[in-house]
Amino acid sequence: MPRARRGRHRPARGWLVSLFSPGPPVLAGVDEVLRVLTTEALKGLATPVGVSVGPLDRPVDGPRLNWFLYRIEPAPAYANMESPQHGWRTRRGRPPLALTLHYLLTADAGELSESGTEDDVVHAALSALMLALHENGIFGADTPVATGPDRAVTDVAGALEGMAEPLRITIEQVPMETITALWNTGSHALRLSIGYQVSLVTVPAQTAYAPGPPVRARRVGVAPSPAPVVDDVRPAVAWFDQALTIRAHGVTDLRQVTLGRLPGDPDDPTDGRPDPATTHSTGPWRLTASPAPDGLTVHLPNGELVPGTRPLTVTNLADGLAAGSGYARVKVVPVVVSAAAPLASGATATLTVRHVTDGGQAFFAGRAVPYTALSATSIQVVVPALPPDSLGATVPVSLRCGTVAGPATELAVAVAP
Repeated sequence: MPRARRGRHRPARGWLVSLFSPGPPVLAGVDEVLRVLTTEALKGLATPVGVSVGPLDRPVDGPRLNWFLYRIEPAPAYANMESPQHGWRTRRGRPPLALTLHYLLTADAGELSESGTEDDVVHAALSALMLALHENGIFGADTPVATGPDRAVTDVAGALEGMAEPLRITIEQVPMETITALWNTGSHALRLSIGYQVSLVTVPAQTAYAPGPPVRARRVGVAPSPAPVVDDVRPAVAWFDQALTIRAHGVTDLRQVTLGRLPGDPDDPTDGRPDPATTHSTGPWRLTASPAPDGLTVHLPNGELVPGTRPLTVTNLADGLAAGSGYARVKVVPVVVSAAAPLASGATATLTVRHVTDGGQAFFAGRAVPYTALSATSIQVVVPALPPDSLGATVPVSLRCGTVAGPATELAVAVAP
């Protein structure tokens, strides 16, 4: 998520600003359907029984049946699947948020009288509801759930209008340990409870699908040769300002050479991406290739590429379309270019470098010391004790970033004072 920029202009107080669009209240819709279904199933009872949806320890003013949503789980079957109402629209799909809800249905008799017949009342209500859900446990968008007036599922809960599948309300075997653990979290004594599962509950995606334009013209490219074969890249260890020779055969005059991008690489100002001030490069680097006796010659695009192994790909083109490719791997390594001044033991030195990252090490004649990155092409390091025979001469200096080490560069050492 992009970081908000600090600025002088801020929204006025009282305004709510969000990056997200709230979806329909699907969970509350399922609660309301259960409430209405339960009320409808209890209409034939001689003694009225209340119906509620909420926590287990809410105040009780009489016998009631209560639905408590205690767990929500994802529905794995729909994790990578689009809604069956319209099928696949994109290659990766836009699946809805698919959930399975777990409820605890409780028969609460309330305060018991001397005769103690309140349990009989809620037991009769519980058995009536369980029988109704056993015989009619599948509810589509247009399934009636209430009479007087007649109402369907979507009339009771408009948030369920876009259901991908009917709601299935089924008994779930819940371990007694789970039930007692749930009741121990409240302040009331244990009451008769049974588990129910409600599935499939879907929350539709709020991002509108924007289809691409239709195909108006068909382009067919014919390649005069098979895909190119890249034998190797010399040298296989490379850095900026160094020529790379790609030994390959089967390369046509129309071709494209690209270098893989690694996390941490800078943006490519020439990639033609829209709105470059706010977007970042994502594709590979395009390299300019010139013919060579053994194949092609290329150079790394800049000295700010992060070190690491990446593919160097040669692609034949036919009428602007890719017509086969081959690749080899090249390892970009950190390297020291020069020093701002002759080195001296114990002094702070500024080195011009290529392909470094934060938190690396510099090696002076094999002695490792940490460096501080000043920029993508400059580091600062405290020079360790240098060999006596290097005074007034040179010393090999190399870099290591993580597990990638580069070659040594001979740097001048100051004469002893």
